[in-house]
Amino acid sequence: MHIEKTNEIWEYDGSFYGFLTIVYHAFSKKKFPEIILTPTTALESLFQPYYIDTDETLAIRIYERLTKRVRKENSQFIIDSFYCSLKEKERYLLDAIQISLESGDLLTNHLGHSSILALQKSVKALYSEVHSFTGFIRFEYVGKLLYSSIKPKHFSLPYLCPHFAKRYPQELIIIYDETHRLLGIIEQGHTRFIENSDLPTFNTKETEQKVQDNWRTFLQAVTFQERKNERAQLSHLPKRYRSHMIDFD
Repeated sequence: MHIEKTNEIWEYDGSFYGFLTIVYHAFSKKKFPEIILTPTTALESLFQPYYIDTDETLAIRIYERLTKRVRKENSQFIIDSFYCSLKEKERYLLDAIQISLESGDLLTNHLGHSSILALQKSVKALYSEVHSFTGFIRFEYVGKLLYSSIKPKHFSLPYLCPHFAKRYPQELIIIYDETHRLLGIIEQGHTRFIENSDLPTFNTKETEQKVQDNWRTFLQAVTFQERKNERAQLSHLPKRYRSHMIDFD
């Protein structure tokens, strides 16, 4: 399939359905834009982009068609890549879809292509962040529910929630992603999300405050100041995770 590489600039709403609408336009017109912007990145652009409205019905059809025509591993790679925080990822993803459709083999066999290599590195960073959060998240009891907030670089919350749903199957858990304004609600092992949500506010119970105070006292008691090694600590627990951990309040 011959695809014309143009110098056009397109813009969409930044959603996954919006991106799939972009995919439809790109392949039906057999041309790829040079740049694909979202409302956030469009503010930084000096050029007037061509805006493509999201068509959810069309996007669902494109998704179903893609999952039938490309390998399962490639389909997951494309989804994971979309949820990474990577500049120009949409343009790279168009290349990835084209390669997947034409070659039929694993996208990870094409790391010699700059777009695939960039996406692969970003996917690794996404899963690394998810793994880190499974150990660094700190919950507090608010009434009968467990609450925590995080500030991830990538769209990690949907990947993170299944871990805690399995770990605490009988609990009501709320996790708030400050970066993407996404609220994850886990109830008896089932997860749902609320997009464009504000930071929840709670009146923390006295019992929770006592638990936190006791935890800090314990940490201070078992810490040997003479053996404190900030550099070694940073290698195991980067500073960007600490602002949401009661251990460092």
